[in-house]
Amino acid sequence: MKLIIVEGLDNVGKDLLIKHLSDTEKNVMVRHWSYPQGNSNDEKTQYQKDSFHNEMKKWQLGNSNNFDETLIWNRSHIGEYVYGTIYRQSHPETWIPQLEHEYLTCDNVYLIFLYADADFLIDEDDGKSYSVNKKDKELEIQKFHESIDKSIIKNKIKIKVNDGKYYINESNIHEQINSKFSFI
Repeated sequence: MKLIIVEGLDNVGKDLLIKHLSDTEKNVMVRHWSYPQGNSNDEKTQYQKDSFHNEMKKWQLGNSNNFDETLIWNRSHIGEYVYGTIYRQSHPETWIPQLEHEYLTCDNVYLIFLYADADFLIDEDDGKSYSVNKKDKELEIQKFHESIDKSIIKNKIKIKVNDGKYYINESNIHEQINSKFSFI
């Protein structure tokens, strides 16, 4: 089973890319990570720990049994490094590396990070982002880059989705991914 993780900030085109991948891959399952549940930051952090552990365990079991399937995660543990650190003062660096070492070291895991300039993301905001403050958005982008760089996932790519005030052509994104991974 192939695992494709599509990660990035709000409004960078994750859903559009996932739709394309779903249309081109065989036997696709898509899982979307959303906001953590809980009343306190500690509860939300524990929810994230449990959710990621359970999902990665399912991936590991599926990986050993279903070689012709593709699992796509819309967001992942990488986002916890960003949003957990900035907005919940959690310490994901104490537990996320262990999850990656335990579950995501195989060759059929792919990490695609989509990003854009802070000003562009603020202009494209749909009202559902954590923040539309430029300083916060720049920090989110910085934390995502740091998290992707720290990740031990072997197959990873970063793609900037804007050129000034405009999205780059969707086919350009697909070409970048295909030239790196050869699965689109």
